[in-house]
Amino acid sequence: MLRRRLLAATGALAATAAGLPGTARAQAAKWPSREITLINPNAPGAATDLTARIVAQALEKRLQNPVIVKNVVGGAGALGPSTLATSAPDGHTLGLIAISSHITVPALMDVKYNPWEAFAPLGQVAMLRYGVGVAANSPIKTIEELVALSKQRLVTYGSNNVTNVVAMFQLAKLTGGKFRWVVFSGGVEAVAQAVGGHVDACIQSITEMKPQIEAGKLRLLASAGAERWPDYPDIKTLREHGFEAVTNGPFGYAFPAGVDPAIQQRMEAALADVMADKSVQAQIAKIGVVPIYRTGAEYKAFLKKIETDLLPILAETGMVKKR
Repeated sequence: MLRRRLLAATGALAATAAGLPGTARAQAAKWPSREITLINPNAPGAATDLTARIVAQALEKRLQNPVIVKNVVGGAGALGPSTLATSAPDGHTLGLIAISSHITVPALMDVKYNPWEAFAPLGQVAMLRYGVGVAANSPIKTIEELVALSKQRLVTYGSNNVTNVVAMFQLAKLTGGKFRWVVFSGGVEAVAQAVGGHVDACIQSITEMKPQIEAGKLRLLASAGAERWPDYPDIKTLREHGFEAVTNGPFGYAFPAGVDPAIQQRMEAALADVMADKSVQAQIAKIGVVPIYRTGAEYKAFLKKIETDLLPILAETGMVKKR
């Protein structure tokens, strides 16, 4: 089903490109004329970084042109999309867009771009799984104990991106517990700080957490996603523990707005073709990320729907900036 849908999308985009006026086709034919940069807002080793490198390698083969991943880290996830939004719209820069770029970051802090106008989405490629963990030697054994502790004293938790911590915002609101988010430059660092006891807990993706879990240094308390992790099917979700809290992690790629439509369509077709490749899907799944494809238009609509559901939750935290 997924493969048929991907192939249909590829064919439709190619047909549209073929029907473009001659000048637009000629401009697209000259593209790319140099290496393409793929901006990732997270540190090397993060789930989005590893996925970006898989996708970049596959795009290189289809475009017969280098695609280089550039990690633009900072601002709790804001620096990457801000850099993308101000990049030249010549088809040689694309970057990650997600809930952070379009919803959480613009809601919680001032950014110099309009998320719904600054980007030309190319498509969704994946969904992250998140979890809440503590050091293996921590006295905290369950998520209920973490919540109980938060009612006695301030509990700190680490993460690198504002999107990751939505479930913790919800948990604090639901329980009245005292939680403080400590921002780190990367997800791997956030997990390491929890393992070292510098923060009480962390909320990160399976890609960053699994190595420490497998090494016996990190204890997974709960899945923060809508479902349990297939890798650890006995670990319940926060919802199953009775807490209506969830962090969603869809991500995909976009050009800055203003790229030639012919180039946009060629890149969309290339990305659809990449995501139809079973070997690419397998590589993404192997790092603990769920490969999920949506076209650029579908992905933008999906993010817009999430915004409708998520903004009231963020408003309840009291962290939404004043308009």
